[in-house]
Amino acid sequence: MRRRSAPVLFIVFALIVTMLGAPVALAVTREDLLTHEKAAAAARAAAAAAEKKASELAGEIDSLEDRMNVIEKDLAALADDISGATTRTERLKAEVDALRAQADAKQAQINANQAEYDSEQAELAARLQDSYKQGDMFFLEILLGSKDIEDLITRTTLAQRMMRQNQENAQALDTARVALDQAKSDLDRSLEAVEIKRAEAETEQKRLQGLRSKQKARLADQKAAQNEKEALFAANKKEASRLRALAEAEEAESDKIAQELYGTGSGYYSGVMSWPVPGFYRVSSPFGPRICPFHGRENHSGIDIGRSISPPKSIDGAAIMAAGAGTVIYAGSRSGYGNTVMIDHGNGVVTLYAHQQGGGIKVSVGQRVSKGDRIGTVGSTGYSTGPHLHFETRVNGTPVNPMKYLK
Repeated sequence: MRRRSAPVLFIVFALIVTMLGAPVALAVTREDLLTHEKAAAAARAAAAAAEKKASELAGEIDSLEDRMNVIEKDLAALADDISGATTRTERLKAEVDALRAQADAKQAQINANQAEYDSEQAELAARLQDSYKQGDMFFLEILLGSKDIEDLITRTTLAQRMMRQNQENAQALDTARVALDQAKSDLDRSLEAVEIKRAEAETEQKRLQGLRSKQKARLADQKAAQNEKEALFAANKKEASRLRALAEAEEAESDKIAQELYGTGSGYYSGVMSWPVPGFYRVSSPFGPRICPFHGRENHSGIDIGRSISPPKSIDGAAIMAAGAGTVIYAGSRSGYGNTVMIDHGNGVVTLYAHQQGGGIKVSVGQRVSKGDRIGTVGSTGYSTGPHLHFETRVNGTPVNPMKYLK
């Protein structure tokens, strides 16, 4: 019995020490717990404030982008209008110059014809005056002065020729006068056309000047909006650090996906893929290198399909469709990508649909889908400053431009 008493005493002693020390340990743990709880609450509040600020910033930037998109549309329309007005003004000026040249040529011809007409009219008037002064006895004297019958015939023919010539000259002058009157009338119409064209050209020129003034004003608006946007970015450098971390997370996840999908498939896809978000066709960020205002230069591994600008329409909650037939190989959350679906189309070709709504995924791993089947819902999970679909096409894990496959 004594041999067993030592272990028992040791155990009892240990329990006593534990009981005596328990209040002290409990007090320290409670204090530490309160400290950590306060720190955690402060961190959550700070995170919530940062998220709120980021959301407000995203909203302001979206508003500015809407403004800039409207301005860009106005500028594009103005550019087309200015181009058309410039072409029309130049054409009208050319028409005015051509009409002016034709009018000048007509005037020169009229002047020449008028001079010839005046000369012939003066000559005829002189002849008629001589005939009037000499009277009918002039022709009678010519006939009576004949020496013989042949001379009579000759003198008669001459007298007839003189009278006929006078008549023909008078008729020719009448015809020339009618032609001159017609030419003058044509010239008046040409001059009227010149004035009409000139007035039209002046009106178009004034309209062109107004368009250029409007274009200048819209360019100033565009510059102001751009400056405002840059100021917003500059004022939120701290937010840039957070978003940079998210971007790096997305890039790391992209690299991880590339490793997971690594293979030696041919990359062949039969047919053409369908657009993944029917009704929303604005690509807010294309595939390839881009400059992100938050974290500088980056390589965008897909395309971002955003809200509709004209008419304005939110993409949040829009249905996501399978771009092609295949098997779902991933359906869940992936770091910076947020809620993501990946579909294997065979031959190493995989499509990826990221940033879906929480609970918005409509398929599961292993499920076979057809082209156009609904697979999810547009949202803003993961690295995202607003609702959009990040759509990728990968061949053996390497991102390629989705536009090569889409219809």
